[in-house]
Amino acid sequence: MAVVAAWLLLGVTRLLTLALPFRVVRHLLGEQRSPAGPGASPVPPQLRPRDLIRARKIGWAVRTAATRTPWRSECFPQALTARLLLRRARVPHVVTFGLRRDGAGALRAHVWVTADEVTVTGGSRESWTGVGSFAWAPRP
Repeated sequence: MAVVAAWLLLGVTRLLTLALPFRVVRHLLGEQRSPAGPGASPVPPQLRPRDLIRARKIGWAVRTAATRTPWRSECFPQALTARLLLRRARVPHVVTFGLRRDGAGALRAHVWVTADEVTVTGGSRESWTGVGSFAWAPRP
């Protein structure tokens, strides 16, 4: 069921990223934070074991669904989808945007989602320099 929800949300978030300017979509991301340095994300709160399990399951569902869409489900729609599912599950997380230069010197962008030590989406991020982050945590 989680893969189906992720698949549907990937379609919605893909449409949002195509149809709306970033300044509108950014309101879905949470509270803006500054990254802690090159390749880093702000440190999300330490999670309880059950939240770590939820974050891993959501990451798996989003990555699995993304390989099965007839449209392009790149890092940004995946990050938005993971962020919405994590929020629904009340799991604190951080969405981070990063940049790097490729072999030809062109600037490339990437986005990833972390929940404590779990990389929910975005894969390896060591070669990326974090330039902006958005955090979300449930209010007590």
